[in-house]
Amino acid sequence: MLRHWVNFGLLFSFLTLALSGLLAYLQPFSLATTRVHMVFGGLTLILVFLHLASRVPYFKAQTVGKKASYPLLIVIILSWVVLLMISLFGLWPAKPLMAGSYESRNRAAIVRPSPLAGIAELDGGQRLVGRHPGEGADTAVSLLIRFGDEIGQVPAVAVWAETTNGSMIETLFLPTELAYSEDVTWAGKQSKRHHLLPIWRHRHTLVSGVDPKGKIDAYTAATPEHAFTLDQYLNSGEEGRFVICVEVNVLGDNNEAYKDELHGQPSLLYTAYVDASEGAKYQLLELTAHGGEAIESGTLNYDFDGIDTARQIVDLLLVRAEKFQR
Repeated sequence: MLRHWVNFGLLFSFLTLALSGLLAYLQPFSLATTRVHMVFGGLTLILVFLHLASRVPYFKAQTVGKKASYPLLIVIILSWVVLLMISLFGLWPAKPLMAGSYESRNRAAIVRPSPLAGIAELDGGQRLVGRHPGEGADTAVSLLIRFGDEIGQVPAVAVWAETTNGSMIETLFLPTELAYSEDVTWAGKQSKRHHLLPIWRHRHTLVSGVDPKGKIDAYTAATPEHAFTLDQYLNSGEEGRFVICVEVNVLGDNNEAYKDELHGQPSLLYTAYVDASEGAKYQLLELTAHGGEAIESGTLNYDFDGIDTARQIVDLLLVRAEKFQR
């Protein structure tokens, strides 16, 4: 009975692993795909262990018995080592195989914030975005986000830091659903990333070198000296001045001024000027502009006529820079 469980379990577990692996190779990152792959990977390990346990006499006979074929065993072990080295060092055929994956083909569109940045879910639907200092820095930045009670969906939100002259330094937070492709699904609706968060996306062009339409941006290619890390600004002993930016948007909040049923009112940009040298200090982010003109050009619009319910998306945005205790 156990043999049948192991054999059929391995069959279905392998098929599931193969399918989820193929999806991970061809499509953007998905938590659901990753969960399935991890769960069935664990199940496969258990089933393989049970299978090998039942084959102990076979392995003994092939390795220490009279039937042992040591030349064959050496070839098998060497083949395993060669494949392992090919995989570790990205040699052929591993290199072209990886080049065909979704991640490699869409590298410029994929956004991964610094590993020193993270987000935590707090009570009442609040979120806390934090950025710890790296080597050579001593100041941490945290941002408390509280959305309004009246909104009917989770807003799309991007958090980033930029220089005082408007050049992006680093993206601190972007939802997973928006991090892997320009074509996105948000709140069950199909949209474009630069329609949802146009201001952030055009700022990100400076970092990625690729505009929302996938074209190489000539200006960004001419600015290799730009340092895309916040650490150089996170030092209380130096002039670490930068701007924290938050762009928010919800789909379908149309009104008389913005009648598009899908996108409705444009995204809103909130900003606060931060000086790390001033020590611990709370600052409120203020409504600065909207992205109604930013989809094509990235231009900020400061005219809020016709913007009504979109102002209720955010209830509180509070940023703090403080010396980090290691």
